[in-house]
Amino acid sequence: MKALKQTDILDAKIATLKTKRTKEFMELKEQYFIVHNSFTVSNIVNQGISEFYKTATNKDNLYTNIASVLGGYLTKRLVVGTSKNPFKQILGYGVQFAVTQLISKISNK
Repeated sequence: MKALKQTDILDAKIATLKTKRTKEFMELKEQYFIVHNSFTVSNIVNQGISEFYKTATNKDNLYTNIASVLGGYLTKRLVVGTSKNPFKQILGYGVQFAVTQLISKISNK
């Protein structure tokens, strides 16, 4: 039996680390796309509608909710525009959420 050289052992460990890195990168990429696709306008609207139906509302609360969601969406459009940059889109959703909460809080007083 041939004795293993240190370079052979090192090459095997490097190959193992490369495959591990590739696998982790693919998993990270998949997770990014899952998160990115979950922050679409349709998903946010669906979540908003489902939360709306979960709570008992009257007409005053309905107008407040509509105004806050519309204000948040318009603010996001002003900040992000039609940019395809994922960072700007995530930032826009954060701004939209913050403005929606702010308008809702102000109008409920």
